[in-house]
Amino acid sequence: MIFSVTRSVRIALLLAVSTAAGMIPRVASAQETYPQTMYWGAGLIDIPVAWVSPVTGDFSLNFSGKTFHGAKASPDLTVLNGLNTNGAISFSFAGRLEAGLSIYSDNPEWGIFAQGLLVNEENFRPRSGAVHWIPSVAVGMRNIGPYDHIDRFTAGYSLFPGTVANPGKQHIADSLHANFKTGNTVYGVATKSFALEELNPGWGKTTVSLSFGYGNGLFKNDGGLGKAYAANSWGGAFGGVKVDLYPSAHSTLSFMAENNAWDYDVGAAYEWHGLRAGAYWTELGASRADTTSSASKLYGYSKFAFTLGWQNNVLALLRGHALDRRVAELERQRKLLTGEITARQQRISSLELEINRYPAQNLLELEQRRAQAEQELRSEREALQRLEERLHRLEQDAPPSTTP
Repeated sequence: MIFSVTRSVRIALLLAVSTAAGMIPRVASAQETYPQTMYWGAGLIDIPVAWVSPVTGDFSLNFSGKTFHGAKASPDLTVLNGLNTNGAISFSFAGRLEAGLSIYSDNPEWGIFAQGLLVNEENFRPRSGAVHWIPSVAVGMRNIGPYDHIDRFTAGYSLFPGTVANPGKQHIADSLHANFKTGNTVYGVATKSFALEELNPGWGKTTVSLSFGYGNGLFKNDGGLGKAYAANSWGGAFGGVKVDLYPSAHSTLSFMAENNAWDYDVGAAYEWHGLRAGAYWTELGASRADTTSSASKLYGYSKFAFTLGWQNNVLALLRGHALDRRVAELERQRKLLTGEITARQQRISSLELEINRYPAQNLLELEQRRAQAEQELRSEREALQRLEERLHRLEQDAPPSTTP
């Protein structure tokens, strides 16, 4: 009996420690997950998908870089050269809203992004028939903020010293981006994901997702550059596919291909215990036939890009230290109780041996000694029962899991 109770408490304590360490998966394996885009929260390489992390407090930190080899055509023209880097942070709420901040450059310029999930395919997945295949649907916004002239690479501004009239430093759009109007970009997107075994049980657990959407601004506005901006424009429409493989219980390997409304991108991302890395080849359809224009020096060739990210839950991190202290205190109390229970069990065994040595005689002295031993035995058993009840309550007080 003591072994089973102690083992239960040990299991509860181990679960609490595992939760505090963030090692318990937050999402069941059947739930589709998505990496972070290069600039704007959850999605594929650049396009959004109709998905929001289902746990309140989930957050993502993302760092990305893209290679450019243009040269400055004039002092007031921002044509990137070398590695352009970006950062983003996003938070999820109630499985319906993701919101975050994107940093465009070290000047810095910035923009807010947000997405709301209107229809969640997980609500229809258990059903049969055509309803089973209803996709998720989301609407969102990108580049919410003062920098209306950025392009799809988040480039467009230079930082200049202040003037007498405006003494502070000024962000001014260069001549190449002067006609862009990409602020408060609005889009809608639908996404359907499924495991191949849903189509054929022999095809395994590999999952596939298909996304298609439409937007204005960053998805449609080319600043009047036309073909110089993109030769494979879809007129505001975008779409992509993702295939997920599962090398281990805690890792996902994703292969992605998309048209981000302007050109074709391909790449792969690997995630392990919330740590993520991705490598992409973008603008596959771009051709640098014209090397004289400023636009071609920025847009007219394919590029290499990468992302590094971390995903976790802020509530779990904040509760982690408190859980550690609670687990330590529970373990100390458990050791005290189990020590006392062991001593009581040894005393009971001793009394039982003493009682068994008394012969069944009517001698008054032996009967009195036997009655006294039996009374002590009853007292010890009652004390043991109370200790085991305390240990059971201690088990119930073990910290619950903080994640689904």
